[in-house]
Amino acid sequence: MSSIELENVYKIFGKEPEKAIQLIEEGKNKEEIQKETGQVVGVRGITFSIKENELFVIMGLSGSGKSTLLRCVNRLVEPTRGKIVLNANGDSYDVAKVDSETLKKLRKTQMSMVFQNFALFPYRNVIDNIAFGLEIQGVSEKERNRKAKELIEMVGLEGFGNSYPPELSGGMQQRVGLARGLATGADILLMDEPFSALDPLIKVEMQDELINIMEEMKRTVLFVTHDLDEALKLGDRITIMEAGKMVQKGTPEEIIVNPKTKYVENFVDNADPSDVLRASTIATKEFQAGDDQRVHLNDNTELKLDNEGQVEKGYIGQETVSIKSLENLEGSTDKKNIISVHPDTAISKVMKARLNHSTLPVILLENKKLVGYITEKNILHGLLEKGRENI
Repeated sequence: MSSIELENVYKIFGKEPEKAIQLIEEGKNKEEIQKETGQVVGVRGITFSIKENELFVIMGLSGSGKSTLLRCVNRLVEPTRGKIVLNANGDSYDVAKVDSETLKKLRKTQMSMVFQNFALFPYRNVIDNIAFGLEIQGVSEKERNRKAKELIEMVGLEGFGNSYPPELSGGMQQRVGLARGLATGADILLMDEPFSALDPLIKVEMQDELINIMEEMKRTVLFVTHDLDEALKLGDRITIMEAGKMVQKGTPEEIIVNPKTKYVENFVDNADPSDVLRASTIATKEFQAGDDQRVHLNDNTELKLDNEGQVEKGYIGQETVSIKSLENLEGSTDKKNIISVHPDTAISKVMKARLNHSTLPVILLENKKLVGYITEKNILHGLLEKGRENI
């Protein structure tokens, strides 16, 4: 399998890039450098690593350098300075320095790309479009057709193998592009705003499709988008770019809860945190059992703990109530449940469980021990204030 390491990567557009880099080192910004030298700063000093089987998202507004950085990884854009190390099958390659033959080999076997505008061949049918990379690899027609048909089924295009791109909707064309990117067996998939041209409902379908494919096929994915909700949904980690530089990197939850700059804060203020924030982030975790080993969750709800901190019983006043795990709520019609969840559960699932099965606080259990609880106030804090302690 494969991983990627970027170290101090620059891309300057112009004939005198070193002048621009010198001004960057002096603290000049993108606009000042262009005014003084005519050089355009595409990417400046980017360093991060992408783990094996990780879906890593680069996010930013138009002109932030995100697509330029992506294209530096497979050298569709030549980096001006820095290392781009591809670790594949026990070997390491600095993509920025390899010769043309090695680069061709890496593009054929280790890296595939899915474009925003589909980039399909209009004169090839769906099977032949998907199989194109295998054809370049010299795979036999029988084998590449077998693989293409297998991927057609995976991306939900059964029955369209002999259709041509102009006969397909935008969403269907992008499914062909995704299948073509997967067909070569390359461990690294580069995706440049692949869903941005799609209608909202089709876009959600494609996002879900990609998540399912990642679970089934395992790939290292570098995904570019300008859509924060898309980044939060898809990314294992996200890096946010502004004017060619990286301004923050972290998990979706880290970025929502702790934006490092005003630029990032403006992005996340309008984001939906319900699928990103975990139960443990918004829960009340400071509690104390009394002499009777009871913990008060709200005015009329209590828990009885044993000496190990494990929950024995739940009470509304003096009435004993059931404690049911989130996984065991199916079919339950009793609203007098105290629901238990794992600390890593998304708060959207907590909200849905309370709506359908209980009006009582939700408790967090880890190894059967109480580690926190969630009330309406905790949920509102998560939704309105993104779970941040200080706003």
